[in-house]
Amino acid sequence: MNATPVPDSVEGRPLSFELRQTLIIAAPLAGAYLAEVGMITIDHIMVGRLGALELAAAGLLGDAAFEILLFITAVVSIVGVLVAHSRGAEQPHEIGHHVAQGLWVAFVLGLPATILCWFLGDILAPTGQDPRVIEVGREYVEPLSWSILPGVLFIALRAYVSAMSRAIPVLVITLVTVVAKIPITYVLVFGGLGVPALGVAGAGWATSIVVWGMFLALAWYVTVAPGLREHRVFSHILEFDLREMIVIFRLGLPIGGIALLEGGMFIAVVILMGVISADALAANQVVMGWTSMTFVFSLALGEAAGIRVAHELGAKRPRGARRAGLLAVGLGGLVMSCMAVAFIFLARPLTGVYLDLDIAQNDPVVALAMSLFIIAAVFQLTDGLQAIATRALRGMRDTMIPMWIAAVGYWVFGIGGGWMLAFPLGFGPEGLWWGLAWGLSVTGAMLLWRFNRLSKAAADGERPDLLDAIPDPILDPIPDEGI
Repeated sequence: MNATPVPDSVEGRPLSFELRQTLIIAAPLAGAYLAEVGMITIDHIMVGRLGALELAAAGLLGDAAFEILLFITAVVSIVGVLVAHSRGAEQPHEIGHHVAQGLWVAFVLGLPATILCWFLGDILAPTGQDPRVIEVGREYVEPLSWSILPGVLFIALRAYVSAMSRAIPVLVITLVTVVAKIPITYVLVFGGLGVPALGVAGAGWATSIVVWGMFLALAWYVTVAPGLREHRVFSHILEFDLREMIVIFRLGLPIGGIALLEGGMFIAVVILMGVISADALAANQVVMGWTSMTFVFSLALGEAAGIRVAHELGAKRPRGARRAGLLAVGLGGLVMSCMAVAFIFLARPLTGVYLDLDIAQNDPVVALAMSLFIIAAVFQLTDGLQAIATRALRGMRDTMIPMWIAAVGYWVFGIGGGWMLAFPLGFGPEGLWWGLAWGLSVTGAMLLWRFNRLSKAAADGERPDLLDAIPDPILDPIPDEGI
């Protein structure tokens, strides 16, 4: 039954207002995300100078560790939605409590993740990889594992700061960190200043050192910054609230499931590339490194969309929530189209950043990388749009159905189609990447359709439940999220 449309004041605000609010959050976040990906890229570039084998090894195990981190990141990112909702509802007294419980969740997930990363070499060894790749990769990932716990604690604080429209300090902290990481990584990898050359292990240790610094710097900022210190985040740490943690887990685990499904898809491609050859794995790492860097723009717009959607729903403005999500989708399409053009025309110089183009031994890797760049240009657009749609739905606290959409799109169409093209049909590495393009396109289309449908229903007053407060995890039933 249709209800009377919910009135809100979006008509009185120009589109430029929403554009400004989105960019206030997204622009510094994009810079911060780019700097974070840059830290991984620094590792790969310096390790790549040791050889294609070292690049493949660091890429395989390092990417697996990064996907574990992304899963936890997705779970604790719901802190930003809770904070934005409370802020929009003008309930600032709840904010510090939300963040403190998010830190508890980050700690609970971060400890076992650290242990899991330590043993990634043993886990991936039976997958048919070159034993040399596994052995060298262990040297990298074992010291890298010590960055997981501070990394997820930093993410919880970053979600809070971003929801408070304070993303610029995150950008500053991350930029300072990535600048400091360059000389630290160089010295630890190649030796100098009295430090012996540690090779790939040095890159892992450098990352752990700087990530701890990032977390401590942001923790200090939220303690002393006006407008944030009043929330007394760390004073609330002793208020261990099981109900609030269940809320975070209930809303966050499906988000983590989406991240795990997507990350697992890319890791499956990495593993299958390793089965094909070490050269295919190295080429995959080159192109994946660049797609990770361009993807951060969509990621930042998606995070901004989720925060703006949650804020507008908390303020009882469903039309504003719909407009915020659609605006982010439009911006994402424009940005990722530009990135696709760059991949087509700059494939060779982009490959040269990772590998020496003058060494004949690297020629097969370079040739394959240039082919993969063309395919990457195709799926840049749909990959970006599905990332934004997922996070816009997160702002509406719609997480379970998107997870199932991701499962079908990523694994049935993406990995299933890619495997079919690569092995039975004989298209090899390019077939795997065409499968990625197919899976991301299907997922993006389905998620965009769902956001359009739900946001329109909320704007027309047909889904008043989307304007409700965060439900009690024990007393309130899980809302109907049927398609």
